[in-house]
Amino acid sequence: MPVMEATNVSLVSATVTGDKTLAATDNGVAQVVTSTATLTLPATGVEFEFTIVNGGQKSVTITLSPNANDQIAGNGFTAADNKDAINTLGNYGDTISVRGDGSGGWAITQVRGNWTRQA
Repeated sequence: MPVMEATNVSLVSATVTGDKTLAATDNGVAQVVTSTATLTLPATGVEFEFTIVNGGQKSVTITLSPNANDQIAGNGFTAADNKDAINTLGNYGDTISVRGDGSGGWAITQVRGNWTRQA
């Protein structure tokens, strides 16, 4: 896997060119999305962390979708199950990181750029 340099931290990364369901093996691997895609999170797991990076141009829309029984909380999002985080027409380098709590869903631990919650 390629290595991505970010703020003096080397991260293992994977290039994503279409829809992807994330798995335990993606834990800690930065997902660099280069074309419009939906990334589906697994059911929340304690200490699972996923980082999604916009590696494309403004025409790329990235949707981060939780399991139907989980939520993505933080960044001013109203807590609700099964609501996506969306980076529409974002910029190269826009990033979101989420960490699982093992019960209610995913907490946003880092965000860069414009990520909105599905209505």
